[in-house]
Amino acid sequence: MRVSLLLVLFIFLTCGIVQAAENSMAVTIPVFTKHFPSSSPDLNEHNHGFGLEYILRKDVAVTAGLFNNSLRKHTFYVGGIYTPFRVVGLHTGVVIGLDLSGGYNSVNPVKPIIGALHFTTGNESPVGFNIDVLPGGGNKNGNVVYGAAAISMKYSF
Repeated sequence: MRVSLLLVLFIFLTCGIVQAAENSMAVTIPVFTKHFPSSSPDLNEHNHGFGLEYILRKDVAVTAGLFNNSLRKHTFYVGGIYTPFRVVGLHTGVVIGLDLSGGYNSVNPVKPIIGALHFTTGNESPVGFNIDVLPGGGNKNGNVVYGAAAISMKYSF
């Protein structure tokens, strides 16, 4: 069901229903994750997967994808990206999404919502990257939720 939802979303976005600028679609592939304040051997530092981004207008995009999360569970997500600020040449803002598969249910106090600070090279060049910084803290069970910094390579077309 969730894979079907991602497929329908992808088809809807690529049919040209929403008019967007050149280089309006991007494929992202996670390449690096580091947890903080310290890592744990129980956490997955290699979050393999892929994502799709579709640019709706200059600083707004929608995203969908799947990856093997830090708890070693498959996570399917859909979300929105808003990057209105420029910091050191990077488009900066937030990404907020829905964890469709419940991959973070055991540690996410606001399930199914997931979010992060988002830094990206934008889509001016076909090759770029995204950096996402996910907050850590505690949850209602008193468990520590590790924060993480994740880097994804990005190819825009």
